[in-house]
Amino acid sequence: MRRYVIIISLVPCLLFGQNTSDSLSGNATFLSLETVLKMSLAYHPIVKQANLINVNAEARLREARGGFDPEVELNYNVKDFKDTEYYNLLNTTFKIPTWIGIDPKIEFIQNTGDFLNPENFISDNTANQQVAVGFSVPLGKGLFFDERRNMIKRADAFSQIAEAEQTNEVNKILFTIIKDYWNWYLYYQKIQLMDQAIDLAQNLFDRTLIDFEFGEAAIVDTLQAKINLQKRTVDFRKTQLEYELSKLNLSKHLWSEDLVPLELQLGVSPDSSTLFTTPRDTELKSAIEYALTSHPDISKLDGKRNQLDADLRWAKESIKPQIDLSYSLIDAPLDPDFNSNGVEFGENYKMGLDFSFPILLRKERGKLQQTRLKLQSNEYELAQSQVNIKNRVLGAYAQSNAFQDLLFQYQGVSQNYRRLLNAEIINLQNGETDLFKLNIQQDKYIEAQTDYFDALTKWEKSKAEYYYITGVPILGLTDVFNIVKNQ
Repeated sequence: MRRYVIIISLVPCLLFGQNTSDSLSGNATFLSLETVLKMSLAYHPIVKQANLINVNAEARLREARGGFDPEVELNYNVKDFKDTEYYNLLNTTFKIPTWIGIDPKIEFIQNTGDFLNPENFISDNTANQQVAVGFSVPLGKGLFFDERRNMIKRADAFSQIAEAEQTNEVNKILFTIIKDYWNWYLYYQKIQLMDQAIDLAQNLFDRTLIDFEFGEAAIVDTLQAKINLQKRTVDFRKTQLEYELSKLNLSKHLWSEDLVPLELQLGVSPDSSTLFTTPRDTELKSAIEYALTSHPDISKLDGKRNQLDADLRWAKESIKPQIDLSYSLIDAPLDPDFNSNGVEFGENYKMGLDFSFPILLRKERGKLQQTRLKLQSNEYELAQSQVNIKNRVLGAYAQSNAFQDLLFQYQGVSQNYRRLLNAEIINLQNGETDLFKLNIQQDKYIEAQTDYFDALTKWEKSKAEYYYITGVPILGLTDVFNIVKNQ
């Protein structure tokens, strides 16, 4: 009768539930995955660093557009020797670069001196001043496309590349955080199981000693109970180490607004709330189509192709001869006193023509060939990337659904092992079994529960991985992102 009462007192400890954290956490503070991701999106240094990629792209585009900024040039030269002014030359030019290659300019010239070069002489009738209004235009190389326009095109494409890189970096750190969170959850659940197991083993050992004192248990039973307690203690210490390491891995993603690293405190526990749904058959086709056109890796290759297209156009343009024409009307349509004068293109003008053309064009032809080869290589890489991404999306889809099925199977296995454990307890009460068989059933149940939680964490990771591989910005967590953005 005494043995029956002792075993009955152990039943509540033996019957583990599916969610052990609910019964063991007490008043623990739960830290959800959503909270961790919100903090990371707002304060994580890598996320902040990724945001700088777009800022850098904007700065680069601004730099390229600077090639079309209006310019003011001033040249002033004077020579005075032994009270004699040899020359005093002032030339001020205002240029306005344009997208079409025709650059208007306005010059103001004032030249005085006793020993002026005749070409710099300006009559006293206009107070030694002249105004010239004209333009410069490339008639060959640079007429339809020039280096300034090439820089704009490349900067625009770089913005696309930068946006893809930012998406990729943010997605990568978010996916890493999600994996580290579920690892923490897994080892939290495992340590709860090990904690229960060691308590049970201690209880069994104490009760076996009492039974031995009353002659109801053999000495070998106490040895067996002691070995079981030692084994549970070793397993608990191993799991405790893994749990502490998982906490540290997650803590490295927690930062304050002032970039102060945070730590998970004692009593903080994970919860099992999920942010992702298992991908469905109806969504797979659209997900693949999105990934093949908008995945960050594809967007980067598209941006690189746009840059190479601009380089190819400039390389083709560079094969043309350099023919630069400049033409300016002197003192027309306004003179230095801002009086209106008639425009006579055949009189009072300056005109220049510069021509150059490399005979063999080896440099230009080599650049053109290199650019074409880079474009071809980019197309090969794009084709291979699309195949790889498509297969990875299909693999992630299959994996997520497989883990979901495995989770249900492990849940059933765990429940059945719990029933076997309960039956073994009843057999022990009736004297039809011993501690050895009870320990075996307990081991099987702990193993089944561990497999269940392992499958659960893998399933949660696989759901996030599906969005990561598809390349959806911030893994599709737009609600979380909008909350952080509006804070």
